[in-house]
Amino acid sequence: MQERENVLKSMVAGGRAAIGLWCSLGSALTTEIVAGSGADWILIDGEHSPNDLRSVVAQLQAAAAFRCEAAVRLPSDDLNLIKQFMDGGARSLMIPNVKTADQARGIVSAMTYAPGGIRGFSVGHRANAFGRIKGYHANARNQQLLAAQIECATGVANAAEIAAVEGVDVLFVGPGDLSANLGVMGNPSAPHVQEAIASVLAAAKAAGKAAGILAPNPADADRYLAAGFTMVAVGSDLGLLARGSDDLVSRFRTWTGRTLQAPLG
Repeated sequence: MQERENVLKSMVAGGRAAIGLWCSLGSALTTEIVAGSGADWILIDGEHSPNDLRSVVAQLQAAAAFRCEAAVRLPSDDLNLIKQFMDGGARSLMIPNVKTADQARGIVSAMTYAPGGIRGFSVGHRANAFGRIKGYHANARNQQLLAAQIECATGVANAAEIAAVEGVDVLFVGPGDLSANLGVMGNPSAPHVQEAIASVLAAAKAAGKAAGILAPNPADADRYLAAGFTMVAVGSDLGLLARGSDDLVSRFRTWTGRTLQAPLG
């Protein structure tokens, strides 16, 4: 048995745009729906969503029926969390608020078996199909992807050094946190935030790495894709449900309070 190709890693390594969707509802059913949309990748969020190891594994199982790559955002760079979630099958990781190259190297080490790293060894876990993937441990890094989130001024200043770390595949901008940390919470369109975002993209390109961003506004997503971002999330299950239900109810709001006639007949 062979490990299946990480299509997200292949796409961004080749400079191709990969369109993704965020999964924030903590439900294997909603993640299954999103994974079947045709997206190139999904992001199961463990930072700002009601997820734990068991719920993430259930969502990875649901997504496995589809071609898209299921990435997982951990709540932090905790080495034990990295080990547990990777053993559970999360091979594409997003780590929030990476500030320095040393921090990035520590994350890569936690993802890598000895002698190159410190990932704990287990013979049969979900990541290697419970021992069925031949040569998994020696080749595990081949299908792994690391997206380091840049979300503060320190991370922006160190973006070039972070991008240069072997094992970092993507510099992924978190525009919400970045705007907050740059003093304009909720306004990533502010000129100095846009300058910071552009500098992260430039740093990634200079290092031969990909750049990613969350852009639920279609106009923003188009603009970032045109600029050269390749790992682009264009929406979320939460946003689609909230906005869709809002719009649907609003469509019928004019009927509220009306006295309707009795049914005919």
